[in-house]
Amino acid sequence: MANKVAIACQGGGSHAAFTAGVLTELLSETNRDKFDLVALSGTSGGAMCAALAWSGLISGKPDLASARLDAFWDDLEARDLLDAMVNWWAVALARLPVTAEISPYTYQPQAEPRLRALLAKHLPLTTLPNDPALRAHPKLLIGATDVLNGTRAVFHGETLRYDDLIASAAVPPLFRAVAHPNGNLYWDGLFSTNPPVREFTDIPEKPDEIWVIQLNPMRRSTEPMIISDILDRRNELAGNLSLGQELYFIQKINELQRMAEPGSPLQTRYKPIAIRIVGLDLPGLDYPSKLDRDAQHIDRLRTYGRLCAASFFDSKSLWTPETTIPAAAMSPA
Repeated sequence: MANKVAIACQGGGSHAAFTAGVLTELLSETNRDKFDLVALSGTSGGAMCAALAWSGLISGKPDLASARLDAFWDDLEARDLLDAMVNWWAVALARLPVTAEISPYTYQPQAEPRLRALLAKHLPLTTLPNDPALRAHPKLLIGATDVLNGTRAVFHGETLRYDDLIASAAVPPLFRAVAHPNGNLYWDGLFSTNPPVREFTDIPEKPDEIWVIQLNPMRRSTEPMIISDILDRRNELAGNLSLGQELYFIQKINELQRMAEPGSPLQTRYKPIAIRIVGLDLPGLDYPSKLDRDAQHIDRLRTYGRLCAASFFDSKSLWTPETTIPAAAMSPA
């Protein structure tokens, strides 16, 4: 019997094209019968990938899941001349040795309407099954941050709205805070849950393994000294902190479950969950490249993701070594 697997997709702007490549390969006819996918989670770009894959899977069409991932990222690429020029200038400005951040409330940001249009085209929520049981297999969890209350928020596939996905990707100052129908204001889940993981322990079909697609590197070889490098590293650290904490939670549950008395709640409610991590480690990636929609850049990331997907079936992806999340993220120096 195939292992039950939950896949967690970290956010990272355009770098999530890597995630799209990984998911497309995992859902291919070659690989999809090697595991039983019971849940997906994601934040920001990872949320888009998770939701697109989920939308095809709950319809019983793995090929549709892959097709929607490919079509979304094809459309996101800057292909026509004007869009390519705008994209080039945006990335070039982000790489300047000095930077100035402007409040998105002084102008009308274009990121949100563009993302809404892409989602409406490639993730037709009104056509998805209405049955909550169908929408819960695989389970979908989307991470965001409550701006005013300072708490993490997790939205569920059974009630998924476009506002949930926009909220998950609303990184300031490219976006204004997203006013959600529930009355709260949300920013990108980067700050609190990137991506949701600990909820996997409580879903009805508990996974045997959690597979993490990690976009932010844990380590850097040199000290960041210019402002662009500092902003880059700051973004990476923020994106990894919550992930380390959530995986530490899984690790602790595993430890407590092994020590628990037979028949105790820890034994009956939980089971050991292995963690596997496949990370994006291409050279030349920085914070501005997370904003880059150049077609060659996006295609390179997707191709690399497809190549790396097989690592989830390799023992090297297990997080056991002390140098990986969560041990290195949570253990004292």
